[in-house]
Amino acid sequence: MKKICLLLSFFTVVNFAVSQTLAADGWACFSDTTGTPYNVTGGAAGTVVTPTTAAQFNSYAISSAPFIIQVSGTIDLSSISNHTVYVKSNKTIIGIGTSPTIYGHLDLKNGVSNIIIQNVNITYNANEGSTDPWTDGITIQDGTHNIWVNHCNIYNAPDGLLDISGGADFITVSWCKFYYEYGIYNTTHHFANLVGSSDSDTGDRGKLHITFHHNWWSKRCVGRMPRVRFGQVHIYNNYYDCNSNDYCIHPGYEAQLRVENNCFYKVDEPINEQEATSLVYASGNYMSGCTNIHTSIGGDTVFTPPYSYSLDTGADSRFIVQAGAGVNNNEPCAPAIPTGLKASATTSSITLDWNDNTETYLRGYNVYYSTSSTGPYTKLTITPITVSTYTHNLLVYGQTYYYAVSSLSTAYKESACTDEVYAIPRIYGDFNIDHIVNISDVRYLSDAWLCEDCDQTQYYDYDNDCMINFIEFMELAKNW
Repeated sequence: MKKICLLLSFFTVVNFAVSQTLAADGWACFSDTTGTPYNVTGGAAGTVVTPTTAAQFNSYAISSAPFIIQVSGTIDLSSISNHTVYVKSNKTIIGIGTSPTIYGHLDLKNGVSNIIIQNVNITYNANEGSTDPWTDGITIQDGTHNIWVNHCNIYNAPDGLLDISGGADFITVSWCKFYYEYGIYNTTHHFANLVGSSDSDTGDRGKLHITFHHNWWSKRCVGRMPRVRFGQVHIYNNYYDCNSNDYCIHPGYEAQLRVENNCFYKVDEPINEQEATSLVYASGNYMSGCTNIHTSIGGDTVFTPPYSYSLDTGADSRFIVQAGAGVNNNEPCAPAIPTGLKASATTSSITLDWNDNTETYLRGYNVYYSTSSTGPYTKLTITPITVSTYTHNLLVYGQTYYYAVSSLSTAYKESACTDEVYAIPRIYGDFNIDHIVNISDVRYLSDAWLCEDCDQTQYYDYDNDCMINFIEFMELAKNW
């Protein structure tokens, strides 16, 4: 039997991209500032450390040596000047355990590079705040480059949640959740992500290459999701449900934005009116219950991303991002490939049946079909089905249909597909597809008599036991 693997994704009409980023992607890994291909590794070349105090955390973060800095529990930076740690190059800051949290500000400046911030809550202690009312959660600025921020919850910062400016370059922000809680600091300044701080910062020209994908802008975000000047910013497969906002995406001075397959749910102005010098390409975005939709925006010619990426549909982005974005939402693997797939046909339908998966994090199954072996395949299930059977109806008599099934996790990680199976809508025994069972069909069974090769017998095998014997002849006789 032929194996249909998840490279099916090249052929399916509707396809889920890999829903959990396992390595840096997007602009962060395209190149460094000299044009050399780059791999963001963070502190992989260094020692793994787990600080227990703010002073220890600060010491590792500002060191010139590489470190993987594990955050376990809470690190409160209130004892550090202005609650700010200036992270140096070649660091991985990664949360472990339950609710890893940093209270304070991470500042990446002065040209540092190769930094990963992953799986950590970044916020402010509601009882303390910052001595500076304009402090971000994360700041990336002053020529800093090749940075990856992934699977973080960033919330309640006095100023921006994650701001990027000052000629910073080659940055990816993925699978993060941004929000504000009620009554927290600067309540009129709930602006999430500023890219480029001023129209006069002309040094940002040719910089600010940034990818935002599979992020979630949620409650009480008012604007800047993101607000962009100068940069080439790729915004895809994100989810917006920040009701009572002013706007979501703002195309500012000399910005180029590529806005693809995002989901905007009950928000105002998904894409704000663009400034005259900005360019916006928008495609595949799904909007439900939104107001002030500017349909004239989105037809400009902008940059083409020089890296590979796969798009989920805009509508699917809502469920994929809700299931996967934020801290500790990175399941280790997809479910197992379904087993025992079989297909049986009537004259106008084919029913598939397979064994149940047993994973506790199973969301359901996707079913794919084609009319030729190995594809191209089309997905039949608009949403994952939760039972291990599926009937495909209203089929063409005598046409061969091929099928494969995959499993899907609660975070929309998809397994590889099963071996393909096939069936033909017909009266059993009508092997030459002439709409009658007669003597000319008997020879097909005779040629396969007692053959025990599943591949050779599948076309004639009535009871799916990989053998042609009296059972098949009896069924043929019933339809004579």
